[in-house]
Amino acid sequence: MIGTKVGSSDTATRPLWVRMRGGGVGFFDAAGNPQPSAQNKSEESAATSIGFLNDVGLVKLVRADPAAFRLVSVSMCNHDIYAGGDMPDPNNPNTLPDGSGRTTNGLFATKAAVQFAQELYPTSKTFLHGTSAGSAGALAVSWGLEEQGIPPAGAIADSGVVNIEWEQAQNEQGVCPGGGRGPEALEAIKARSQYQLADIKNEPDKLVSRGELAVPLLHTWSRADPNVCGATPMSCPLRNGTTKTLGAADCVHEPLRAAIAGLGAGSKSRNVRVCVSPAGNPGSCATHVVTTQNATNTDPAEPADYNASIMSWVRARLGDP
Repeated sequence: MIGTKVGSSDTATRPLWVRMRGGGVGFFDAAGNPQPSAQNKSEESAATSIGFLNDVGLVKLVRADPAAFRLVSVSMCNHDIYAGGDMPDPNNPNTLPDGSGRTTNGLFATKAAVQFAQELYPTSKTFLHGTSAGSAGALAVSWGLEEQGIPPAGAIADSGVVNIEWEQAQNEQGVCPGGGRGPEALEAIKARSQYQLADIKNEPDKLVSRGELAVPLLHTWSRADPNVCGATPMSCPLRNGTTKTLGAADCVHEPLRAAIAGLGAGSKSRNVRVCVSPAGNPGSCATHVVTTQNATNTDPAEPADYNASIMSWVRARLGDP
């Protein structure tokens, strides 16, 4: 854990910022080979975790905020989108020292890290900030903490959300290069997730619509995010059983966007759909993960300085009862 003036003598009550990074989602195939690679399936160094609290984008604003946030960076070494709850890891050839099989524990480990920090230091409000796979994780951990009776004050979900119907549709329609994740991959990923999170009925948008995930959410993405096949048109499955043509990136986020919009103007949750483009491809909106960028939004529906707008939302949540 790092932050301003953090140490054993730090007794001031401060808000807590929990950084949940990306790194994809993985599993082991029937032959025991790590998929899509071995990256993010092993314990990472403290330096690697601390590196995700670098002084750019939204975290730069958090570090400079007068509220004096403490910051925690959690590892993604299970490669399970922070969703594992002591689940047996199918086909994992590695074993524990006693010879027993490995399990996935991203959900439990992250909840434990949050509670350890809260118990070690006087904490006012806790925020989860997830990017890419960490975004899906921030939504999962928010629900887990809420079910435990200790919900965070807010969660920033940047460019990653579980949407199995989208995964199936893009695979069937050939939207993504290489076909995207097929049925075998989806089943393997599901098996590594805590059983409630693995239930398609508990996708984040459905929890929000049912009122079971009431944590204030800031849901953001760039409308041609290449990590989810950009602006490629597809027949997008909607939760009411109909379809409409959307770009692939907008499609994967549409159910959660609609669920948050359906909460009404008085809701503390927000959608922030932006157009953030790489320097070499202006106007493309082709950026994956926007809160780690010192960039400009060119979609007139949202402020150009979108990170400052998101930080204003965080400050509002600091003032919530």
